[in-house]
Amino acid sequence: MTNPQSDDHKAILDLLDRWITFASNKDVDAVMALYSDDICSFDAIGPLQVRGHAQYRAHWHRCMPEKGTVFFQPLDPSIRVSGDLAVVHFLIRCGLRHDDGSEQASWMRATKQLEKQGGHWRIVHEHFSVPFDYENCAAQFDLAP
Repeated sequence: MTNPQSDDHKAILDLLDRWITFASNKDVDAVMALYSDDICSFDAIGPLQVRGHAQYRAHWHRCMPEKGTVFFQPLDPSIRVSGDLAVVHFLIRCGLRHDDGSEQASWMRATKQLEKQGGHWRIVHEHFSVPFDYENCAAQFDLAP
């Protein structure tokens, strides 16, 4: 684990906070500014993988609902830094709050790999997943930390 007082640790936490804010505000342009041009994503929402800035921008647009409020609530991010590479992993509650107040949400697993490029941390790989039950192959959306 990285020293929470280090400049890199603070910068990565700031990037994660901005990611949460921008994604929650459905600001795809601001979110995409946090990614490397050669981003590779293994999102919980298909396809199996998305490669490159243009494809990931299009994926974000497809995933953003027109109505309702999206939210992302990370739990205790763990940050490890080695030189110009860093890994952050955490559980995150993601979902949609409908105008009537009802929610469609679940806890997921998240990992972000970052690289310092031009003095700034950028996300180069992102992975979100939902666990599944081995016995019946059903996604386990009802799990909670």
